Amino acid sequence: MVIPFIYADVVKASNEDLTYTISVKPVSNQIDKQATYYDLLVEPSQKETLTVIVSNTGKEEKTLRVTPTNAITNQNGVIDYSRQDKDYKYDSNLKIPFTSLVEKEKQVTVPAGKSEEVRFEMTVPKEPFKGMILGGFLVDVVESEQGTDNSASGGVKIVNKFQLVKAVMLRESEETVKPEVVLNEVKPDLVSYRTAVTANLQNTEPTMFGDMTVEAKVTEKGKKEILKSDTKKGLEMAPNSNFDYPIMWNNERLDPGEYTLSLLATSGTKKWQFTKDFTITKDESNKLNKEAVELEEPEKPYWLYILIIAIFILLSLILLVLVLRHRAKLKQQQKKAKRGSHATGHKTKGGHKGGSKKRSRKSDRKE
Repeated sequence: MVIPFIYADVVKASNEDLTYTISVKPVSNQIDKQATYYDLLVEPSQKETLTVIVSNTGKEEKTLRVTPTNAITNQNGVIDYSRQDKDYKYDSNLKIPFTSLVEKEKQVTVPAGKSEEVRFEMTVPKEPFKGMILGGFLVDVVESEQGTDNSASGGVKIVNKFQLVKAVMLRESEETVKPEVVLNEVKPDLVSYRTAVTANLQNTEPTMFGDMTVEAKVTEKGKKEILKSDTKKGLEMAPNSNFDYPIMWNNERLDPGEYTLSLLATSGTKKWQFTKDFTITKDESNKLNKEAVELEEPEKPYWLYILIIAIFILLSLILLVLVLRHRAKLKQQQKKAKRGSHATGHKTKGGHKGGSKKRSRKSDRKE
């Protein structure tokens, strides 16, 4: 198992746009004294004040928002401290999220060239916990809405042009907890509106790890030929988190059928091997292929069209020949029938003439 580096700052913009900085105020129970984030050894029911220092390096006054967040693993296989939507579902094994231990988000107005401290009260759970609780303090800018009636809406909006974060790691012991990875659902999906199959990988333990390599192969069920394969290195996972590992389908159609996924995940000396069957239904195939972008349509089998046309022409010719032969045969039969009727008529006429001659001769003799 490899422990990933805890990122002190996460920036979602170029440095040219960054006109504020953040730091944390050291506390006595910091484990790693050199770290620029919180790495704290805590005790059950302990109360502590965590302080985020925000500095405005710009030329104008700024209102900054400081939000406690929980660490997750995003679809890129990276530990992520971003703010999540309200309906976001955290991992089922995450029993103590960091956000449940501290106060809610706060806003502070900082004059140009000045710094302000933003304090959050934290209370450690009464019951002991193993491993770690991982979260962070995320900071972004709140700007006035131009052209908006301030009396109606407060004239405030959040501008997520860039964000900075400081991680917070809580432990009650420095004992190492080993991660455990399981494979959950495998399904057809769209990733950035492109066809893919995703495999949900879950770290069920309260520990983070990194330097993970994932190798995935998809075949038709019962066959050995590899349809699609994918390998990614340098992945990491937050404690008690999961993410959908994507096997991209190269903009090809997701055909209905039964498939098998073979997946190997490794981190240091730890290995997790999985084999799982899954099905792509006709309805799933039609829906996802319809919604996908840049989908490559299968090449049209022109040779098949040519073959069908050739067979149709051939059958038409054969039928025509048969019809013509049948008509010719009928004509021949009709001609024979006419000839036969003429011959019979001639014989009948000749017989009548002979009879009359004989009768006339007999009558002459009597006379």
